[in-house]
Amino acid sequence: MVILPQEVPVGVMTALFGAPFFIALVRRGARYG
Repeated sequence: MVILPQEVPVGVMTALFGAPFFIALVRRGARYG
């Protein structure tokens, strides 16, 4: 898998926005599950 320099900021933004959302989703799922 080749990552172009132009795609790096996209991955960083995805990680910054996705990580907290994923954590919140898991915690909510664990709480109600």
